[in-house]
Amino acid sequence: MREEGFVVSVGPHIQSGESVNKMVYGFIIALLPTILASIYFLKMQAIQVIVASLVSAVIADAIFQKIFKKEVDFINPHAIFVGLLFAAIMPVGMPWWAIPIGLFMGLLFGQYVYGGWGSNPFNPVLVGWAVLKLSYPGYMDISGSVLGALKLEGIGALVEDYSYFSEGYGIEEISGFGAKLKLLFKILFEWKTGPWTDQLISYVGGICALAIIIGGLYLLWKRYISWHAPIGFILTVFVFSVLFYKGDKAYLYPYLLIQLFTGTTLLTAFFLVTDPITTPFTGIGMFIFGILVGVVTMVGRLWGSWIEPAFFGVLVANSLTPLIDRVIKPKPFGRVKSSA
Repeated sequence: MREEGFVVSVGPHIQSGESVNKMVYGFIIALLPTILASIYFLKMQAIQVIVASLVSAVIADAIFQKIFKKEVDFINPHAIFVGLLFAAIMPVGMPWWAIPIGLFMGLLFGQYVYGGWGSNPFNPVLVGWAVLKLSYPGYMDISGSVLGALKLEGIGALVEDYSYFSEGYGIEEISGFGAKLKLLFKILFEWKTGPWTDQLISYVGGICALAIIIGGLYLLWKRYISWHAPIGFILTVFVFSVLFYKGDKAYLYPYLLIQLFTGTTLLTAFFLVTDPITTPFTGIGMFIFGILVGVVTMVGRLWGSWIEPAFFGVLVANSLTPLIDRVIKPKPFGRVKSSA
C-alpha cells in the first residue's frame, strides 16, 4: 500500500543505496592496494599468480553456474574477489597449474554444493587453500618466511645472526623510541628480503602491511565490516605473544611486530574473519569468533607443527559459527520481561 509518502511493505524497512554486489565491489577495492603492492615489489612472481588465480576463479565460477543451472555471469564480482583473495594467500613461487585446482575444489566444495554463495558454511577461498595445503605441501611450504625463521631459529637469530632488524633495514639498533618508530615504519611499507633466502615473505599479498591496513580501514569506514572480529583476533594474538614470549626482553618489540604485522595476520584480520557469510551475525559473536581464530593461530605458532595456522583457524571457527549464533542471540527490540 502506498499513498501520500506512506509505504507498507516487507522488511527491511530501513534501506539504503547499498546492495550485495556493491558491498563485494567494496571488498575488491579494499584488496586492490595489497594486490598493487605485491605487483610493485614482486613483479612477475606476483603477476603470474594473480592472473592465474583471477582467470581460474572466473572460469570455474561460470562452469559451476552452468552446471547448477544458474545464470552464467562472467563478471560476477564475488568470483573476482575470490580470485584476488586466493592470489593474496598463495605462497610466492606457487606454480600456476596448482591454482586452478585449488579454486575449482574451493568453489565446488566450499560454496556450490551448499547452494551457492550465501549458503556456504565455510569460506571457499580457505577450502581451496586447504586442498592445496594437503595435496602439495612442498609448494605450500613457508619455512623461508619471517614466521618460519622465527619459529625454527627464534627471534635472536633474526636480530643477531641475520641482522634483519638492524643493518638489514638500515637501523643501527632497536633500542630507543626513535629506532622503534623507524623500524615500525619500515616494516609497514615492506617486509624486506633477507640474505639467507630469495624471499623472506611468505604470501603474495603479505609483503606490504600498510596496504592491507589501508584496505581494512576502508572496509571499516564503509561499514562493510565490523570492528569486533578484527579486534578480537588481533588482541588475542597480542596477548598470547606477550604472555608466552620466552626470548630476550630486548627483542620483545621486533617479536611483536612479526606477530602483529605479518601479512597473514592482517589478511586474516580484515578479509577472512570478517566474511559476512561464514561468521556470526552479532557483534559479541563476531568478537568471540575473532578470539577463537586468534587462539588457534597462536597455539599453532607457539606449539604446533605448522608455521602459520591462521587460515586453518578460520576454518575451525567457521564450523563453530552456528553454535555461536545459537548461544549469542540478540535481544528482540521492544521485548521486556513479563512480571511475576
